[in-house]
Amino acid sequence: MSDSNNATLRTYGDHVQDYIDGTAQTVSGATKDWIDSTLAGLPGSARILELGSAFGRDAAYIASRGFTPECTDAVPGFVACLQAAGHKARLFNALTDDLDRSYDLIFANAVLLHFTRDEFALVLGKMRRALAPSGRFAFSLKRGQGESWSSAKVGAPRYFCYWEPEPLETVLGAAGFASWTIDAARTGRAHPDWLYVIAHAPA
Repeated sequence: MSDSNNATLRTYGDHVQDYIDGTAQTVSGATKDWIDSTLAGLPGSARILELGSAFGRDAAYIASRGFTPECTDAVPGFVACLQAAGHKARLFNALTDDLDRSYDLIFANAVLLHFTRDEFALVLGKMRRALAPSGRFAFSLKRGQGESWSSAKVGAPRYFCYWEPEPLETVLGAAGFASWTIDAARTGRAHPDWLYVIAHAPA
């Protein structure tokens, strides 16, 4: 892993409660619309994996729609929170760990934005290979250019990499996805401009 990813994971590990306290506790707005679109047409038996589940907010919403998501996080403190809340959860690092089964949907809200562009491409390929035929990989990114460090929200530095739709499409194609939608949304969050992506594996 890069130094930036290691440092970001340390920040999360040291500030689990700060992150929980600073994050909206319910799903709403553009995020809710995106999750609803992500789940549309999936059977209740769909195999769903969430990357970076944190304290389980999105997993709880997905479960309320009749699904049973498998939660993961690279931060042990978040895995403990998830398990205490009754979620099936395990420690998993998308950069260093491999998946040993296929999924109909892999979901990652505000996770891939912490990866460098090389790490991002690596994870895209890994997730695409872990999808069942016509499976979906849904993820969100902060829209913009370049990269930065920010201590907002948790009081310690986290690395962020920003994306625009055009270069994102190039990387999605190189990773082997057959099709995708990229919806830009302006939100009320500290960084207002986001990209909500649903990428489809070949049939």
